Amino acid sequence: MQKARRVTYQILYDGVEVGLSNRCESISYTDNDSGSADEITIDLADINAAWAMGKGFVPEKEHDLDVSIFFHNMTGTNTYQKYHCGNFTIDDITYSGGSSGHKCSIKGISLPASQGFQTGKVSKTWEKVTVKQIAEEIKGKYGMTDLYFWAGEPIIEKIDQEEQSDSEFISKLCNDQGLFIKIYKKALVIFDKTIYEGRGITATYSEHDLEEWAWNTTLVGTYTGAKISYTQVDKNAKDEKEKTKVISVTVGDETRLLVLNEKADSKEEAERIAKAKVNTENEKAITLEFTALGDANIVASCNIEVKGMGRIDGKYYVTKVSHELSGGSGHKMQVSAYKIFERL
Repeated sequence: MQKARRVTYQILYDGVEVGLSNRCESISYTDNDSGSADEITIDLADINAAWAMGKGFVPEKEHDLDVSIFFHNMTGTNTYQKYHCGNFTIDDITYSGGSSGHKCSIKGISLPASQGFQTGKVSKTWEKVTVKQIAEEIKGKYGMTDLYFWAGEPIIEKIDQEEQSDSEFISKLCNDQGLFIKIYKKALVIFDKTIYEGRGITATYSEHDLEEWAWNTTLVGTYTGAKISYTQVDKNAKDEKEKTKVISVTVGDETRLLVLNEKADSKEEAERIAKAKVNTENEKAITLEFTALGDANIVASCNIEVKGMGRIDGKYYVTKVSHELSGGSGHKMQVSAYKIFERL
């Protein structure tokens, strides 16, 4: 006999079990692949409004939450899966009451607790440096423990951080270089998307598996090539006007050309930036969104396959997964993905 599906939680507050796990009524968790932090919302029972009244232990902003979800009997009787959502900094707390009882809703974000990472403005010039070296310095600055880096390491001749937060700067830098970046509370993850797109299939879906779905293909905002300029310096030129030349470079073909106004200090860097911009824009050429029964194995940056749906069939890269869990048993997920394509 199939045992009932159920979900349990482990919610640690500053690394300690303080009773939040047993008070949890629902969790909404969003796992993003690149450029956005993971977010979590936890609805807890505020028994007799004790927290709202300030009695005893009360959860507070800027403290740590470490959240895991345990799935029981989801894929068969006596099966068990653990899904570690991650470590979050509490940044928002809401108390509410009414006919349904008193509740406390806690929101957390998977970024370093230091406000300076997101809001502090920094001006700095980096010369003859790699993305990995910049990431190492930023990691150390905010007390992160790990850097996971899977990509090439071309030398960047010069790059200016101009009144930008470190979060904004490292995210844009990776985007310009065609790299994925995921910022966690205690780690930076950076890799070349082509590496992950080339990995195997985590799960295969047919229409029978999907509660709701929407597939889109578009030409709007997609490109076949790009044009960019870079500055070439000739130190041996006698005429001051000839020492600096602005040279245009085109990658791909000109059928639908993206014209870029970006800085580059060499032909190689200009080409990297141009290809990265085209590839990023083309991720929206064919997209798929669907709602399905939750699966702990489906995470942002994994690959899935669709079969038996005609034009929709193919291999997709998952960019976002939102998990909704409630009532101890309900678990649905909303998945966003793009169809893997040949990059420039």
